[in-house]
Amino acid sequence: MEIALFNLMSQNRADETPADILHMTVEKVRLAEAMGFDGTWFAEHHFTSHSVCPSPLMMVAHCAAVTKRLRLGPAVVVLPLNHPLRIVQEIGMLQALTGGRLQLGLGTGHQPHEFRAYDISMAERTAILEEGWNIIERGLTTGRVGHQGRHYKVPDAPIAAFPGRMPPVFLAGGEPRLLQRAARAGGSLFISQGYHRASRALAMRDKIVAALRAGNVPESALKLAVQRYVFVTDDAAEARQVAAGLLRLARTTLSLRDHEPPRDAAFIRSVAFEGEPTIEWLLENAPIGPAQQVIDRLAEDYEALSPTHWSLYMGFSGLPAPRVLAALERFGADVLPVLRRLTLDQRRERLAS
Repeated sequence: MEIALFNLMSQNRADETPADILHMTVEKVRLAEAMGFDGTWFAEHHFTSHSVCPSPLMMVAHCAAVTKRLRLGPAVVVLPLNHPLRIVQEIGMLQALTGGRLQLGLGTGHQPHEFRAYDISMAERTAILEEGWNIIERGLTTGRVGHQGRHYKVPDAPIAAFPGRMPPVFLAGGEPRLLQRAARAGGSLFISQGYHRASRALAMRDKIVAALRAGNVPESALKLAVQRYVFVTDDAAEARQVAAGLLRLARTTLSLRDHEPPRDAAFIRSVAFEGEPTIEWLLENAPIGPAQQVIDRLAEDYEALSPTHWSLYMGFSGLPAPRVLAALERFGADVLPVLRRLTLDQRRERLAS
């Protein structure tokens, strides 16, 4: 089991600047390494306050210089919005810069306004990703690029920085043939559990398993990476603020799937949706609050979903930076060691049976 820190880099308050958010992200990454996390992820989004990071590979390069052990990666490169010739060379460069610590998240993207701004057909996103993936894989494994497809026509050419292998791949996307390709290659498949209990996320896992079986890929090939929103605090009033931040995140995440998301300039508005959870429900059911509640919820997830990777996001609260760092430190001190023992104990039980 790998446990990583996810960084969306949202502008949660009007008084936060992009510089504040990015500098705070670097501090969280430093602390995550000190607390024993295995890795860290950086998001890619465009044109809203949902994220001030349009280039996760730039964040990987910066944070590689301030860490020694953490695996670092984009979660994800929205490949249809990025030319694969640029990406393949930057990945090769990052493999060298990080000493092989790069992990590569690839995704199709899901926000219509981003595709519209780039003048790229969202309907073609799966096919575009497949062609880009082919170019990246060939370039990193052979040192040459060349491709004649519907979306990219690339003459044969060498690339200077290539590691001779692909980094570990994590896929965010629901198209069955993409899921099958990633699993066959030994990659991991992302799901976003968000604020839901394990029983709700189990349906997402079952859908992936069905897609794999449809392509004659056994369930044993599944490496499941689960994204989860967590926050450790013993302060009831602070926990309520965190739950409100989580509800705001759920609202904005959903509205970004609209043709035109609700925003004032880049700042995205929080718009209620039908069936949304209450603050009280989140306080009772989400991994928010005292360490033991967070442990209980994640233990439940592990038992039901059998993930091989957790991507944990703690930056959604809108609280001041010191409080977010304190919650991360509490997680590292009080929750992370328990999760390590939990996964080790369950692995031993499975081997014994």
